[in-house]
Amino acid sequence: MKTNLLLFLLLSYFGTCQAQNSGFKYYPERIDSLENYITKITNNKINEFSSIQQKKAKEILSDRKVSFLKDIKDSTFIFDKTINGFLKKILVEVYQSNPQIDSKDFYFLINKSLIPNAGCYGNGIFSINLGLFSLIENNDEMAFIICHELAHYILKHNDKALIEHLETFNSKDFKQQLNTASNKKYGRRSAVTLLLKDLKFNFMKRSRSAETQADSLGFIMFNNTKYNKQASINILKKLDLTDGIIFNNLTDLKQNFNFEEYPFKEVWIEKEEKMFDTNESSNDLEVDKDSLKTHPNIPLRIENLIQNHTITSTNATKNEIDLVQKKTSENSIITFFDDSKLDFALYQLLSLHKKNELDRKTFNSYVAYLLKKVYILKEKHVFGKYVGPVNSFSEEKYINEIRLFLNNLELKDLRKIGYYFCQKNELISKDDTEFQDAYTFFKTLNKN
Repeated sequence: MKTNLLLFLLLSYFGTCQAQNSGFKYYPERIDSLENYITKITNNKINEFSSIQQKKAKEILSDRKVSFLKDIKDSTFIFDKTINGFLKKILVEVYQSNPQIDSKDFYFLINKSLIPNAGCYGNGIFSINLGLFSLIENNDEMAFIICHELAHYILKHNDKALIEHLETFNSKDFKQQLNTASNKKYGRRSAVTLLLKDLKFNFMKRSRSAETQADSLGFIMFNNTKYNKQASINILKKLDLTDGIIFNNLTDLKQNFNFEEYPFKEVWIEKEEKMFDTNESSNDLEVDKDSLKTHPNIPLRIENLIQNHTITSTNATKNEIDLVQKKTSENSIITFFDDSKLDFALYQLLSLHKKNELDRKTFNSYVAYLLKKVYILKEKHVFGKYVGPVNSFSEEKYINEIRLFLNNLELKDLRKIGYYFCQKNELISKDDTEFQDAYTFFKTLNKN
């Protein structure tokens, strides 16, 4: 009965972990105000379409509204004064330097994803992923990203794409295809579903010309600001480097889980056929390439910028990104715990510790806590809900290795690893309650 209660509390923790534990708030202070804002801009956008297009446009935009509200309630976004304050200063400079921008209905949301991306939804809402704050080196680089996204809005790229989508939907050719699929004797439902899926509108999809245009107009607005113009090229080069592997920091599993009494076993990171997810579509590490990382490729975009604009280099503006990056690093581990992503939590723990960005005491506490949770989940045969199999289609070497490690560990291994890890670090973490709780847990297991 006691064990079942412990499991219940553990699962409850993963499902409903409170935002204050991570230092980030996942819910806005005034959700009603944000809901009213999203409803207002949605209705305004619907009214911009012609009577012929309005019915389908209303359906798509209303779905987008519901999706936004669901994302907010599902803790997809964070609401943090430090990060919002950093962005606000940049936005003020961009707006004041470009008075032609009508920004009264603009709203920037911070997505907690650690993949470096940003997006414009065409209705006044923009999103910036938390991962971008780790990639940029100064305010100047973030300013160019913001100008690029604003350019998409000003150029109405989302509207034009949606109109093209609606024209296709209402076209004689599409209706004929839909009619043919609907009249199939066998496989009618799958044929219709596939046809509609192929036509599903993607708010983040961009054409080659749209990207080039957003770079160009974005740079013109960026050029009006006080920021270093060379930052536009610098950030595009960095985004090009992240286009393949995102989680590319060293983790060194062997160093951290090798003990004299219980040496690291190579079998823990050996690949087995049954460990692989052979379904390419389920690759959860695949990056949805949005307006900063899609066609045309970034080297060509850089070439277009250099050919069409005079790009001067000056000193970087006052750099305030350090404070934001520090907060992001400090809270990213718990953010992964909040999302029940134990593999990413361990990756972040090991990589930050490797870079000396996480003190030993904090590292010890989190690792001991994670090992205990992994043991309980495996004991109850629910571990697969929190850590998936290795994906053979992913290039993410370090995440895959951690997944192999966590999946391959048996309970007998976890008992020993947890115990010797805690024993090795007991002196440093002797006054840490969370660490000592895990140590007691593994001591008890090893007595049996």
